[in-house]
Amino acid sequence: MNRSRIARLLRASRRFPAQRRGLLERALRLSQQALAGNAQDREALLWLGVIWWQLGARRRGRAILRAVNNER
Repeated sequence: MNRSRIARLLRASRRFPAQRRGLLERALRLSQQALAGNAQDREALLWLGVIWWQLGARRRGRAILRAVNNER
């Protein structure tokens, strides 16, 4: 997974509010692709939770983040 690319997309979504949703959706696809390759990738799950949270799906994002924190 290209973690730096996801981080850049998240930063850009804050800098360019007009393109926020599109940038977040691209970051979402990248994290989903990483999970498709390795379902146990904890960092990809964290990114997924943060991205869903920022897209407005607070319950989904919170559930993912809690699941990641509880699996330790």
